[in-house]
Amino acid sequence: MDDDNNRLTAPKKRRKKYNPSNSRTKKTKDVKPDVKVELPAEAEAEATPEGSESAQQDQDQDHDHDHDASSTEESKKPLETPVSAPAPAPAPAPEPAPAPVRAPAATSFQSIDPPLSDGVLAAISHYNFKSMTPVQAAVMPLFLKNKDVCVQAVTGSGKTLAFLIPMVEMILRRTVLLTKSQVGGLVISPTRELARQTFNVAKDLCRFASLPEPLLLVGGGGGYRPVTVDLDTFSKAGSDIVIGTPGRIDDILNRYSDLQMNELECLILDEADVLLDMGFEVTLTNILSKLPKMRRTGLFSATRSGTSAAGASAKSVKKLMARAGLRNPVMINVSIASAAPKKLEAQSTDMSDDDTPHQRLPPQEQATPTSLTNYYIVSPLDEKLSRLVTFLKQHKDEKILVFFVTCCCVEFYGLALQQLLHSDKYYVETLHGKLAPKRREKAMERFRNGGVEDGADKSTRQAKGSILLCTDVAARGLDVPDIEWTVQFDAPTDPSQYIHRVGRSARAGRFGSSLIFLSPKEDSFIDFLRIRKVPITEIGDNERCAPSKSKVLKSSDDASENASDVENGMITITDSLPKLRKLCMEDRDVLEKGTKAYTSYVRAYKEHQCAFIFR
Repeated sequence: MDDDNNRLTAPKKRRKKYNPSNSRTKKTKDVKPDVKVELPAEAEAEATPEGSESAQQDQDQDHDHDHDASSTEESKKPLETPVSAPAPAPAPAPEPAPAPVRAPAATSFQSIDPPLSDGVLAAISHYNFKSMTPVQAAVMPLFLKNKDVCVQAVTGSGKTLAFLIPMVEMILRRTVLLTKSQVGGLVISPTRELARQTFNVAKDLCRFASLPEPLLLVGGGGGYRPVTVDLDTFSKAGSDIVIGTPGRIDDILNRYSDLQMNELECLILDEADVLLDMGFEVTLTNILSKLPKMRRTGLFSATRSGTSAAGASAKSVKKLMARAGLRNPVMINVSIASAAPKKLEAQSTDMSDDDTPHQRLPPQEQATPTSLTNYYIVSPLDEKLSRLVTFLKQHKDEKILVFFVTCCCVEFYGLALQQLLHSDKYYVETLHGKLAPKRREKAMERFRNGGVEDGADKSTRQAKGSILLCTDVAARGLDVPDIEWTVQFDAPTDPSQYIHRVGRSARAGRFGSSLIFLSPKEDSFIDFLRIRKVPITEIGDNERCAPSKSKVLKSSDDASENASDVENGMITITDSLPKLRKLCMEDRDVLEKGTKAYTSYVRAYKEHQCAFIFR
């Protein structure tokens, strides 16, 4: 059979060799139109570089003779040109082909591999999200392909959706559906506010994906939503996703058997470093011992390995990774993308004498988002409150967070600012860890709505802006829209908290600003922040509280309260301390809270981790 096949194929080759004219002329008749479109243009370009026949006639007549001779030869031998010309034709043919048809942008949610379900995509379009953030683009494909991840990214980068969307997808893709008592996803958050915020996002995702409403498990004092109510809600709804704080989750898993974790698909430890810093190490160990080994685990944090004090937080996260049972985890550290390094270099040559090189860090080296502008004020201690009042009056129509170092300071300054500011124009709210859970929830609702609770008539609102006085309990994970300023009246005892405090503004690509008050003896903290890659500059003259623009008028109680009087080119600021002293003398409650605030401030100041600066 092989010999027969060779005999059959051999004559075909001989026919091609012996009949070149017939076969090639037939082929050239088909290929001629394409060859003539491309080759003559090249030939003319080589023969006539100047591109005009009149220029050839003016230069030389020899070209005419050569042209005539070549034309007569072509007319005598018409078959020679197709024999020589078509041979190189196939080579240049693919050259005009580079017309790259590019796929959709890799940052779109539709480009994720494996693809997302229709319900999740509907939820994304409902939120009007056009493209993924860098942390979402890095985490979601890996998580969906059953990889354990440990993620560190700046605040406001979209970490919540980065783990909620894969969790919902894992539950939807199960071949065996979960029973009513089985849990498919577990999210552990350090604070009630962060857990409730994650719950609200997960509730919308589950609604679009046709999953049962998730269950929120947060603890509290006496009279706050007992455990039995949570268990009744779970038995009725049959939630597939549980979100809560470590204490309440550990309590339910130890005392009750209603939540079955044997089919758990995904475990998320949100703000993992805070979970350890707040003393939940033993509680987390108990929870992890009750979870199945075959699961996906994700650790998410906003603290980078180099920003915590002495790297202690990074070491604790590594220990938690080992204890949580992460199998070959993928470490994802999403830094800020480089925006325009060349422009930054060009700007650095035009710096003034007051500007220092570390004020204009390249974006990829910043520890804070590029849309966030950080400022500082160096002011004596007796002028801090007066300058804060002036700043709040100038930004009365904006949402502002003011951080204090202790809960007692929040209570005292909450009463003081309500008296120093006109209550009908400014809405002041307080939030700290010692408040009852219900009061904390209502405080966040009123602050988000500008002084109006959910469901109330917003037309009754008198103040356009709102001010929230808080401790570091509001420094992690809280996402309140349209916060223009974060003010730190007291520097944080843990320097790593600075990044989380200022991260409450400029979230999800929005612009924002931050301001920190420092005394002349604490100005070394500015260089400390710059070493930690935080770009920070002194506040500009456009702010009335700036020391270069204004001066606190030290006067008696009967001084004029007009803080905008211009005197010798400087804006005079009314001293607020005399009015505050008078308030303490008249109100016993203010006096007692002021005493507690002072003692707690001294204790907290003594416990600063940067003792060489705050001494």
